[in-house]
Amino acid sequence: MLTGESAPTGPARRRATPPVFPVAAIDDPALPQMLAELAAARADAMDSDTVNRELSIARKAISWWRG
Repeated sequence: MLTGESAPTGPARRRATPPVFPVAAIDDPALPQMLAELAAARADAMDSDTVNRELSIARKAISWWRG
């Protein structure tokens, strides 16, 4: 979600590799707004379980990075 790329669908999901995300972007002051916009866009395209899972992953990464 944080890269703005759409998730693969169908059989391509099984072979998918995660996109590269610059971890330093977590320190960007615009991150909360960007994350809200990306989550809203994903909510239109994916089911709520997927969006909640992606937000949980982002939250863990941010809290780990900020220590």
